[in-house]
Amino acid sequence: MKKAIYQSVRPFSKSLLLLATLGMVMGCQAIKDIANVKPFDGIVYKLNYQPAKTQVQGLVLDAKTNEPLQIPVKVAILGKDAGRTITFAGKAQTAYTAPKGDLFIGLKGTEPTVSAPAELRVVVNADGYVASSINLALTKSLNSPFTIRLVKLSATPAGVAAQTATATTSTSGALTANKVIDVTVPATATALALPMSVSLSANTVMKDDKGQPVKGNVTASVVAYSGQSQDALQTFPGGLSAPVVKNAQGASNVTGRFAPVSFVSIEIRNSSGQIVSTFSQPVTVQMSVPSGVYNPQTKQALKNSDNLEVYSYNENTGEWTYERTVSVRQQGSSLVADVPITHLSGYALTTERPADACSSTFKIANLPANYSYIADLIVYEGSNQDQALVLERTGSLSGDQFALTLDNSQRYEVAILDPLSGNVIGRSGKFTNACSGGASAAGTITITPPANKINANFTVRAVCENGKNIEVYPTTTVYYQEAGSNSSVKAGVTFVDGKGTLTGLTPNTNYTASVYYEGVFTENFNSGAADSDRTLTYVLKNNVSVCNQ
Repeated sequence: MKKAIYQSVRPFSKSLLLLATLGMVMGCQAIKDIANVKPFDGIVYKLNYQPAKTQVQGLVLDAKTNEPLQIPVKVAILGKDAGRTITFAGKAQTAYTAPKGDLFIGLKGTEPTVSAPAELRVVVNADGYVASSINLALTKSLNSPFTIRLVKLSATPAGVAAQTATATTSTSGALTANKVIDVTVPATATALALPMSVSLSANTVMKDDKGQPVKGNVTASVVAYSGQSQDALQTFPGGLSAPVVKNAQGASNVTGRFAPVSFVSIEIRNSSGQIVSTFSQPVTVQMSVPSGVYNPQTKQALKNSDNLEVYSYNENTGEWTYERTVSVRQQGSSLVADVPITHLSGYALTTERPADACSSTFKIANLPANYSYIADLIVYEGSNQDQALVLERTGSLSGDQFALTLDNSQRYEVAILDPLSGNVIGRSGKFTNACSGGASAAGTITITPPANKINANFTVRAVCENGKNIEVYPTTTVYYQEAGSNSSVKAGVTFVDGKGTLTGLTPNTNYTASVYYEGVFTENFNSGAADSDRTLTYVLKNNVSVCNQ
């Protein structure tokens, strides 16, 4: 028998109408009310679903493959507005395990604005990966999606290298012999090789975060990152504009930018799963300083006796804090910096963080409707400030403005990329003294989107895994790219009530549209010769209220 489909429930009880229509329109309240819907046989109910008026979605990617993780991801949400967050299922949770590398964050209460943003810090980790995080400032109801790139220990991206080693400790947790762990980041087309070593002395007592000795056979994992590699910089925990709990001057909760020479993540654990937290005496991490590394404070290459700052990263909270200042020294024909550490975390060796950081807003002119884009923040280094390095690449952005954290020490340029081709479609021009008017002068970027493109109007609908006769039309992010592409650049657009448009398509070209919800649901299609209408269907789990009846 053919099922009748009802967009409205007016032919039925008034109470059902109130719950199924008003309830769904009222956002969070719908999560409770919709549980009272009792679908009748032979009728399909079509319902819009948005757990919270304010939301953001994100992907946790493997840094080498650029694909979302397909294993469980541990998530912790912190920051000023963490207590307002809910999951896609409507649950108020700030610590949970996501089944896959796709995240949804809803925000209850007042809608944020540019002048009063909601501030969140999302910390993620997964087995076999190095933990990382991102700091989010939500400024509207539907925010641009974010990405967090995790480094896999067994398959690192360019600019990153990993090494494991074993050692033995006594019943008191004391190391039975000296141990040196060497790791070298291979050279790339844009970065020199970066040797690094971790030296532990015999009789060093290692304890966990409860003060208990870590005894027996232990395995140390050392992951080294090059600050001269654009790929490695995209994996920097928290992003290069991450705030610090304390800076070198003792100020608290300071915004700014990192300019890392290198970064290292170290983990030591025994076969019982105990993880080392502290050492009884300093362990020395020796980081090489490749020749020619630019020091924005001196406007020349780093040299013997220059000072560098050391910051530690807390993998549980996603927070950076100042540890100490060290001097660069000559060792043979190379420059090195010796970093003594007494507790385990990530460590960044960086040029001095300027105290004059600011958030600068850039506006996009000539932006087509529904068009998304990518922004690259480029820094120009070298004695003539003419050596370009991409410091930061945003995710897919929507709307005609976005903000970047800058400082006065660097020469910058902002490039706007087409999200499908990766081609540059607009530039700000180079500017200095960003926080003293330089960024404002370059603040409007006129773009030239690709010509002769077409659109695909999509409807995204969700059905219930348990077979309930309900169709859900969610407010969600749809990602799309050319079929078979493995690019880190992806277009993303937010659909409202299941409706949206994929723009900038090349005629007669194969594309893949994807929705991520505890996995990926895709629609492969050929764009054809003209604008078209299409549908993408995915499946909701039973923990979503509309399906759990």
